[in-house]
Amino acid sequence: MNSMETKLFSASITCQPRYKVTEHIKCSFNLKNNDRYLAYSVLMSTTPLREESPLGLRVTRDGTKLEFRGILEKREFPKRHDFLFIDKGQAVSRAIDLSSSYDTTKPGMYTVAVNTYLQYVQGSVQPSVGNTEIQTELVHLSSAPTKFQVGL
Repeated sequence: MNSMETKLFSASITCQPRYKVTEHIKCSFNLKNNDRYLAYSVLMSTTPLREESPLGLRVTRDGTKLEFRGILEKREFPKRHDFLFIDKGQAVSRAIDLSSSYDTTKPGMYTVAVNTYLQYVQGSVQPSVGNTEIQTELVHLSSAPTKFQVGL
């Protein structure tokens, strides 16, 4: 792991400490651009920033990894509207519903952490000419795990 991976972006997940098995597990995904000088645009489709079926998470119940059961989409090359602009030093948050992508209907101790690769470009995504692909950089993005209890 190089220093760029640990410093360029930071991520965290926050959840309530307790839920009932009948509740949707709603948490908050937070992503921060730690650069003090440059803004970046990040591709949302492979991260928890995506609104439907958040990707890029590791979810466990009582130590057993839960399988992703959300929507997977085949995508073409990313377009400008697939990116989110994050200014220098800015943090963005997105509400996520873990129940939309993971089976959270059983009691137990759950953990959730970010574990994905973030695609980004420096600055704003410029309009492409013709069918050219937007060239992105790739960095591993992870967070400390957050724990919560699901009970009856």
